[in-house]
Amino acid sequence: MESELEALEQQLRSANGVPPAERLIAYLRLVRELHVRDSATVARYGSLLLRNHKGSLAEEELWLVHEQVAIAALDSCALPFAESLARAVARRFPESIRARRLQAMCFEARGEFEVAEKLYREMLTDDPASEVIGKRLVALERSRGNLLSAIDVLKKYVDVFSNDKEAWEELAEMYLEVNLPKQAAFCYEELIMHNPGHSNYLVRYADILYTLGGAANYKTARAYYAKVIEATGGGSLRALYGICACTANIVDKVSVQDSRSRAQLELPEVSAQSLLRIYQTSAPDKLPMVTALLAKQGLV
Repeated sequence: MESELEALEQQLRSANGVPPAERLIAYLRLVRELHVRDSATVARYGSLLLRNHKGSLAEEELWLVHEQVAIAALDSCALPFAESLARAVARRFPESIRARRLQAMCFEARGEFEVAEKLYREMLTDDPASEVIGKRLVALERSRGNLLSAIDVLKKYVDVFSNDKEAWEELAEMYLEVNLPKQAAFCYEELIMHNPGHSNYLVRYADILYTLGGAANYKTARAYYAKVIEATGGGSLRALYGICACTANIVDKVSVQDSRSRAQLELPEVSAQSLLRIYQTSAPDKLPMVTALLAKQGLV
């Protein structure tokens, strides 16, 4: 479907004058289905569709397009255009959630945050299970620079929508922004429970444990870095560096009496040699710097 979207974009770009309605409609449909965020392009082609081919849209899709293009226009700082679309939706669906949401987003774009917040909270009172409004409140607090308030709103959101992986990731990153790595680690634990084999979650969790420090965290981080190396076939530089860094900070003596202990001893050396090979092949100018770092850690 992504290749189909690229082909449609090419056809729209090469069109002489206003593109045909069916191509504009097909493009906006694919953008909605694929959840693509290309606001400037959506606003441009959506404007052409609504101004020249409005009659080609069925009733339901007509208002879906109004909402889609209004949000894209807000993202593109085309506030007057977005407000005109929001007013059209309000005339067609007065007092509806969709109309009130667009109205609140327009207030938010104008910097009238208190008015926008009041509207969002009224909508949440009417529909406490609204994912969209919950996320808008988070975005609003971030726009105001109230990161702690945004965290509080998002915590309440994930309590209800615990399967929303993007929300957990955003919450983790916000915790890191305010220097709360333990809470960020909890968020990645939730994500790993949802998807145990996701290498990005594993390496991010290991990074946070390493940041927290302490023998237990270094050992656990090393185990997660090892999982990433296994999952990526040794292709993750972050995990290879992580193994080396953790090993340099673990002072416990390891017995070689069992295979697990032998693996713990061998893994840092194997990781260091892998790093050297990768830099020798891909970035030989940086090899001396990497060699010096690994030598300082006692691995070469």
